[in-house]
Amino acid sequence: MKTLFRFIVLVLLVAGWGLAALSLHVVRAAGDRIVLIPKQKLAVTDTYVDARTWTIDNVADHPDLFERVLQSGKGDSFKYLVPKPDGDVTEQLAEALRSAPPTTRPDDLQRAKTALNNVKKRAATTAGNWWETGK
Repeated sequence: MKTLFRFIVLVLLVAGWGLAALSLHVVRAAGDRIVLIPKQKLAVTDTYVDARTWTIDNVADHPDLFERVLQSGKGDSFKYLVPKPDGDVTEQLAEALRSAPPTTRPDDLQRAKTALNNVKKRAATTAGNWWETGK
């Protein structure tokens, strides 16, 4: 009984830590700073990121992460990325995100294509069913 209780506690601890890891971006910024940013949704992508050697060009490669950085108000932790650190850092990061090509999000593009195909299939099925019952 004692072994079963220990096993259940271990499973709950591991599950809790796993859930916590899925819900946070842990970003290592310049100066060995650790920045914790809550994610928009549970996901494995960008759970731990070492951004100490990044430049402004890397912002476009991680759009979900930097959208959350801007929303959480932690843009000042990434002053070293922008060309003018004395200016508005959040605006410069937002501009880098806006200028990113839309193909930097392949998962969103694939999701949109799949959704479009599903709508087409449903429309064809509905039209076919209507045609069959209309006879």
